[in-house]
Amino acid sequence: MDDIVHLRPDRAYLLYGGGGEHVEIVPVEDLEVGNFVSVRTGDKVPADGIIISGSSEIDESSLTGEARPVDVKVGDTVSAGTINVGLTHLIVRITSSSEDSAVSRLIRLVEEAQTNSSPTEKIVDSFARSYTPLVLLVASVMCTVPWLIDGAELGRYWTLNGLILVVVACPCALTISTPVTYAAGLTATAQKGVLVKGGAHLEALGCVRTVLFDKTGTLTEGKFKFTHLDTVGTHFSRREVLRLLAIMESPSSHPLAATLVQAAKDEGIDTSKTRSGDKTFYSQRSYNTKRRGSHRHP
Repeated sequence: MDDIVHLRPDRAYLLYGGGGEHVEIVPVEDLEVGNFVSVRTGDKVPADGIIISGSSEIDESSLTGEARPVDVKVGDTVSAGTINVGLTHLIVRITSSSEDSAVSRLIRLVEEAQTNSSPTEKIVDSFARSYTPLVLLVASVMCTVPWLIDGAELGRYWTLNGLILVVVACPCALTISTPVTYAAGLTATAQKGVLVKGGAHLEALGCVRTVLFDKTGTLTEGKFKFTHLDTVGTHFSRREVLRLLAIMESPSSHPLAATLVQAAKDEGIDTSKTRSGDKTFYSQRSYNTKRRGSHRHP
C-alpha cells in the first residue's frame, strides 16, 4: 500500500503574479481549481489539469501500465502522479483538487478493496460468531462446576483442562488468517500495478484457467534493451563501435537511441569525447551517404 501512496505527489510549483513570473513550492493539498503550476522535466504532475503552455512527453505507466511515454501539447489533459519525461517544462491549469485526482481515486479503490469481504471471509466470520461463545461456555463450565462437585482436587484438574481448551480451541488463527491473507494479496497485486477490487475477486482468480494479455508492459517492461553486438572486420573493436554508435545517437530522443547510449554507459564506455579517428569515420559515413544519394537521384 505504501508504494501506491507514493504515487501521489507531495508538492507543487505554484505560479502566481500577473504573468505567472513568481514560483512558490506548496503542498499539493493547498492547490485549488484554477491554479497554474509548473511541471519541469522529471517532475510529477501534482493534480489533474489541462496543459496551457508547452509540449512534452508524459510517462503514464503508474496509472495505465503503458511504458511508452505519451506526447502531450497545449489543450491536452494530464493526470496527477504522471511524470514529465520530455525535454521542456509544462504549465498546467488545475481542474480538480488533489483529493479528486486520478491517483487519489486509485488509492481509495485499493483501500475499499481491502475492506470488501469475500464469501470465505463471511463464512469464517459467521462460524466464529457461533463457535467462540460455545467454546467459552464449555470452558467456563469446566472451570467452575467441578469445584462445586468434588472440591479443590477435582476443581484444579478441570480448571487446567478448561484453560487448555480455551488456548487450543481459540479461533484466532482461523478468523485472522483469512483477512490477513486477502489484505496481503491485494497489497501485493497493487504494488505490481494490478488493481483487484476486493477479496471476492481475488478468490475468484483461483478458478481462472485462461488469461489473455493485450498490451506491452503487462508481460514485458515495454522498454528496449541492448542484448548483443557483433562486429564485422578488424578496423574497429566492439567497444569502439558501441562508442561511435552512442556518440551518433546521443542527440536523438528516439527510444532506440537512448537504449544504445545507456548500453555504452553500462559498459563503462566514455562517450563525452570525439577523437580524431572518429572524424575519419564520420567523413567516410557522410561520403558513402552522398554516393548512395547520387545513385538514387542522378
